Amino acid sequence: MTSLKGPRIDRRAAMKGAAGLATVAMAPWVRAATPPVKVGAIMPSSGILAFPGQACVRGIDLGAKFAKERFGVDMTVVHADTQSKPENGRIAADSLIQQGCNVLIGAWDSGATISALQAAEAAKVPMVVHIASANQVTSQGFTQVFRFYPPAATIVRQSLAEMKALVTSVKDPPKGAVVLHLSNTMGTSTATSLDAAWKELDVPLKLLEYIPYDEKARDLSVEVAKAKASGADALVSVTRVNDAIMIIRECIKQGWNPKLIFSPNGNGVPDKAFYDALGKYADGAMSSNLWYNPKGEDARMIVDRFQSTYANEWMDANSGCAFEAVQIVADAVVRAKSAVSSEIHAALKATDLKPILMYSGPIKFDATGQNTGAAVAVLQAKESKPHVVGPEGIAEYKPQYPLMPFEKR
Repeated sequence: MTSLKGPRIDRRAAMKGAAGLATVAMAPWVRAATPPVKVGAIMPSSGILAFPGQACVRGIDLGAKFAKERFGVDMTVVHADTQSKPENGRIAADSLIQQGCNVLIGAWDSGATISALQAAEAAKVPMVVHIASANQVTSQGFTQVFRFYPPAATIVRQSLAEMKALVTSVKDPPKGAVVLHLSNTMGTSTATSLDAAWKELDVPLKLLEYIPYDEKARDLSVEVAKAKASGADALVSVTRVNDAIMIIRECIKQGWNPKLIFSPNGNGVPDKAFYDALGKYADGAMSSNLWYNPKGEDARMIVDRFQSTYANEWMDANSGCAFEAVQIVADAVVRAKSAVSSEIHAALKATDLKPILMYSGPIKFDATGQNTGAAVAVLQAKESKPHVVGPEGIAEYKPQYPLMPFEKR
């Protein structure tokens, strides 16, 4: 990304820099008093959600190394794979708790997260939710949940406010929008929130139709044809990365060229697999997601270190949120001076942490376990990478509008 260009920091230099930051951040007596902690990480490392799940694993592992240097916390991370099955969240959490994990991080998919929280609740083991947007995660009375990620309602409202600002500032704005969305927990929760926020914010596009689809679908030709037939010139989508790719391919095949492609709370634009699959046809699509702050004081060093550790990958929303979750845990362990679950829980409740990497306000948890500082950035695909185009304070580029027709690329 543009703001991260410049002299590269090699791995040895990055480690030295991080170690220096750690020395400044933590007094020696605090480090000595910080006990080792066993952390259980629940991710969909295989199955249809393997792409984001494996990215999260990379963020967790790098985050644990960084936490040792920055906070002086010695973490043992035990990974558990949900195999992309929501019901496996509880199975994974139970297994990790039985293995002695004092705190959990997970579980990416909202369904798996809610399932895992049931086990965490029963065992009184705190769980930091790095990614999972369904409103139910923090609305069902769980006492062990600490969600860094915003709920779907918050994401959608912030996203639509940014989209409204865009369409009211351009010439020849789109007139109507169709919503293509997953029919799973995350997709339906987001679609419900979107309908309410659209009316509340008075977005000046007519909502023509909602078109749900199954996340296991192998063909979305019927759904895209229906979207095209609606007469919409804006596509609003709530997707995983695989179906985001399928939708663009169907748009190309069917000759549909929306002026705007915008995904509030969806995958695709933030994910490397999206660009690997689509090349130049990815460019122009927009998405609002949690993202690292390209102007943050530690961003250059952390991203460079990630790239030197995982040469064929990049730091994305998945790895970034997982990385941040580890720092939240480390901060709590330092303040608790304990690896006991109940004491970590008490420290998490009192969290007031400036984000280490991600774009967010101060990380604080309300009575429901929700991070009140959670915020989204608007990304746009440009030259085969996501770039921040909003909010203005952290933007790297002005957004491109309208999108170039696929056949002219």
